[in-house]
Amino acid sequence: MPGHPLRPQLLVRTPGARRRAHGPVRPAPHRVAPADVTGCCAVTVDSIAAWHDAGSGITRSLELAHRSLLAGGLPVGAVVLGPGGDVVAEGRNRAYDPPGGDDRLQGSPIAHAEMNALARIAVGADLSTTTLWSSHRPCGMCAAACEFTGVGRVRFVAPDPSDDQPGPEPTGVDGQWLIVANLLFLAGIRAYSGADAPILRQARDREPETTGLLDTVAPQLWETATLPDALGLLWPDVVDAAQQRRRRIGG
Repeated sequence: MPGHPLRPQLLVRTPGARRRAHGPVRPAPHRVAPADVTGCCAVTVDSIAAWHDAGSGITRSLELAHRSLLAGGLPVGAVVLGPGGDVVAEGRNRAYDPPGGDDRLQGSPIAHAEMNALARIAVGADLSTTTLWSSHRPCGMCAAACEFTGVGRVRFVAPDPSDDQPGPEPTGVDGQWLIVANLLFLAGIRAYSGADAPILRQARDREPETTGLLDTVAPQLWETATLPDALGLLWPDVVDAAQQRRRRIGG
């Protein structure tokens, strides 16, 4: 497997395995840069309220996905929460990180976000009352690991754009967070595999609202802001994309 996503190929998630997103690495084009990214602290009141209302499972998994994007990895994050909402463990995709991190699975093909979170939990821990939140629907390997370790519930923010077939919709998740999760994921694919990567072509058919928004976002936005700051700049467009998607799927 490639050691880092900035090399010509990127491994991506599928329901039971990983596959490569074909295409050479090249700068990803964008049509329109969002307003001045130097004003990234001008977070809108609406986005702040939505962020606070989303719940820690959603917000933390998305923050971890954002970290993976900045680190040059696949933007997926996962967090295990206790029954009171306390963080038991967390992880992000580290399959493509350079050596030096503290995740036990780092640099291996099984270093998915969910696996890294579970690897931080001691043997024998009772996970029956916990909930694992992932930014994307867990693949077959990660779903099996959750079952094997006895995780009480598994929730996800968005379907995995790399799945060969469309997956189920998340339950109890506002549509704007699905847009954000897939915007991060596809921004990573665009950055490391180019705008013509097969996953992006597939997403343009499956998730046209997200890819349409992706085309308007300057890659520098993610690099110069925290995730809530970036979303403050994008929030009206995120909400609009979520509404368009809801109308399209009849939700």
